Amino acid sequence: MSNKTSDHSTLFWGKTVAGEGYHHLACHCLDVAAVTHVLLDMDSLFRARLMHLSSMDEAGTLALLRFFASVHDLGKFSLPFQNMVPELARRLGIPEWRAEGGPHHTELGMGLWSEVAPQVRIMLRAENKRCLSPLAAAAFGHHGEPVSACSNVKRFFKGTECEAQAFVKDMADLFLGGVSLDGVGENGLCRLSWLAAGLFVLSDWVGSNSEWFEARAEVGDVSEYWGYAVDRARIAVAETGVLSASPSGRLSFHEYFPGLPDDASPHPLQRYVLDLPDPDGPELLILEDQTGGGKTEAAILAAHRHMRAGTSAGVFVGLPTMATSNAMYARLAQSYRRLFADEKASLVLAHGGRALKEDYLESIGLEAIRPASVGGEGGFWEGGAACSAWIADNRKKALLAPCGVGTLDQALLGVLPSRHQCLRLLGLSRSTLVADEIHSYDEYTGTLACSLLSFHAALGGSVVLLSATMTRELREKLVRAWVRGRELAGGTTLPEMTVRETAFPLATRVMDTCLTETPVAASRRLDVAVTPVSDEDAMFAALADAHRAGACACWVRNTVGDALAARRRLVEEYGVPAGDALLFHARFAGCDRQEIESQVLATFGKESRPEERGGKILISTQVVEQSLDLDFDVLLSDLAPMELLIQRAGRCHRHQARTGRPEGYRSARMLVLMPEPVEDADAEWYGRVFPSGRYVYPRPDVLWRTARLLADRGRLLLPEDARALVEGAYAGDVPEALLDEALQELGKEYADKAFAENNRLRFEAGYHRRSSGTVWDRDQKTPTRLGQTTRQVRLVRVREGQLALWGAARPDDASMRACLRSEVRLSAYKLAEMVVPPELQTALDVLTERMPDKGRWSLLVPLVEREPGRWFGAGRNEKGQVVEVRYVEGEGAEIDG
Repeated sequence: MSNKTSDHSTLFWGKTVAGEGYHHLACHCLDVAAVTHVLLDMDSLFRARLMHLSSMDEAGTLALLRFFASVHDLGKFSLPFQNMVPELARRLGIPEWRAEGGPHHTELGMGLWSEVAPQVRIMLRAENKRCLSPLAAAAFGHHGEPVSACSNVKRFFKGTECEAQAFVKDMADLFLGGVSLDGVGENGLCRLSWLAAGLFVLSDWVGSNSEWFEARAEVGDVSEYWGYAVDRARIAVAETGVLSASPSGRLSFHEYFPGLPDDASPHPLQRYVLDLPDPDGPELLILEDQTGGGKTEAAILAAHRHMRAGTSAGVFVGLPTMATSNAMYARLAQSYRRLFADEKASLVLAHGGRALKEDYLESIGLEAIRPASVGGEGGFWEGGAACSAWIADNRKKALLAPCGVGTLDQALLGVLPSRHQCLRLLGLSRSTLVADEIHSYDEYTGTLACSLLSFHAALGGSVVLLSATMTRELREKLVRAWVRGRELAGGTTLPEMTVRETAFPLATRVMDTCLTETPVAASRRLDVAVTPVSDEDAMFAALADAHRAGACACWVRNTVGDALAARRRLVEEYGVPAGDALLFHARFAGCDRQEIESQVLATFGKESRPEERGGKILISTQVVEQSLDLDFDVLLSDLAPMELLIQRAGRCHRHQARTGRPEGYRSARMLVLMPEPVEDADAEWYGRVFPSGRYVYPRPDVLWRTARLLADRGRLLLPEDARALVEGAYAGDVPEALLDEALQELGKEYADKAFAENNRLRFEAGYHRRSSGTVWDRDQKTPTRLGQTTRQVRLVRVREGQLALWGAARPDDASMRACLRSEVRLSAYKLAEMVVPPELQTALDVLTERMPDKGRWSLLVPLVEREPGRWFGAGRNEKGQVVEVRYVEGEGAEIDG
């Protein structure tokens, strides 16, 4: 084995540092290999997940991973890369590269690998010439996406090719001695490539940190430097917070949830989980129970059970929205530490608006966010939630944390051709995935969710799915997706898994050997009297009556426009004081929405007192119907599909032990605004009452059946009628006039499903550009959700010619947090561009330049206050027509024109 690199290897730089210094390319490559080695040495679950996917023995697999980590930056030997810093290249004697640009160094590395691979295969006695291709794709795709090999690669290494080839030989001698690929076929390492790609990205990120790996201009003895790099890597990996955290031992029910009353006992669903035997491998749990039945706690109990058995090392809870994610974060922050033996285990919040969550920012303890004197050492806080600052600085790292909460989209990105999806898969592979409100996704996102189940099952993870309103068809689909993933992982066919049980509540458990369905006793009953209302005036009268009686009420409207109109009319025509009429929807700037969300939870949440909630009216959109622990004395709703109405009804008298409800409001009651479900309903039956809502819920057949069921039954009685209500909304006769539109919408759903199938990654293809039917392009985002296209708008206040971000803590604050606090998403069709007054353009350009992202992904909207609290700007829609952009404090954003 050669212990020194070639004589010319000292010419090459891998990382530049301040001044004229640089870090030797060979040193950087060995740093990354050392991080890979340490991660797999110190984290047994990472190692187990990789070995689960490998067709080789452990020693050979680990040797290959170290080797490919060491050559991941082979393309940096190229002239285009070395000449990226011309003065440094000249000083080191690198031949000049005069052409403009050149292929990315990852493509060059992949191209040069194809030249040197035959010699490596000979050394490893590999019969199949493509057997190393999956790991090569993973290594050279370390910038977050698979790359294609550059053609005519030798011209880019003219004068440096020999040194690059010698380096590969040095790395092969160092890492591959005694390894044999005899008998490994073309696809033998294909499954391994998914997690290997994430491992290489993680190793490169850690190995590129100069705080852990100081710059060295010379490599010297390779073996000696390797030992040094491993020592540094052990320190670095420990400080990142990415290692699996040790679980705590078995706990009593009250130890899991310390905030419970002393006399609290497990709900039946929670008792079911507590009584399950320890798992001996991956499993799927589908837990169905009504709102408030303790499903979330049951899921945490299941996740800890997996952790104690060694089949997972943490939990990620994925929810439908940022609001529900924030609420879940607050709940877990109080108790998640009980799951771990390590007090510093991180809890991460993963969604686009997490920089608005004050308690999450406090958990990170960054000096830039809080004074250093407030927090403890290493980015951890005394009490409350804790989070490693290194993990917290990027949403792509969030799934590496032992405990995480966020929108399910963060996990769905792992099965789409998005940049660094492999890092998301790597982190998620160690955790139990909990997906709440799994019924709430449309056909497109639901198809991606099934793909995520298959991937997670194939990677060896476990899943817990939660729902209060799941159809049997959906349950069957989810079970099939799980079974498909397990079969992909093992290359075998599992026993037939058939969903049969119709009981509710229900626990479905799927293992490699069998499927069991266990009816569970109900922990609570939902008995809500339903009054169909066809006159909108009657809805307002009911809200006014509630206000006068000192009751609290909520009207869930199907669109933001309808919510805004309802709140204005309630105040202006029915005399409800503006301070008692709260408004909650998704079209507020980040800072305002966070404040309103906190106010809603304080006013209507579990800890709210009669004097805080009495006489308060909330006009809201769908943001309140999922996973928010809210309680109202009376609930109003626009007509929506049955499963969503059940969700909304669950917010009526949710806290059944609450006392002090006003006279006349001591039994649960819901008013539903809806057209009468007549047998001769025409095509405008729903759209006539809800002109905008018809685009939110475009299945008139489902809506008509829902209305008929409500009118016939006059109440929502759960659990007795749960299955009949949900299944009945999706099957049965409807008026003929509604069929054409229903069939058109079904066709759209099929198209959306096909779109998702085309976009999703295919596990069996391995980490390769051909693994998706769509383009894997860093400049093209593959969506996790469909619907009306929106764009990110960043609001800017204009006062006396001075510009400031809407959510800035002070006028000169242009930090990323201030940017996020100022953002709102608006219709891209209604607002395609802004019309900026000429006198403001220079000041806007200056403000934009001060922003960390230079405003690249947002439309900056200058607003002038014409009336107190009412701000106006101008723009153009996609047709080029001038529109007015209005932001009213307390009401949010609107676009007219």
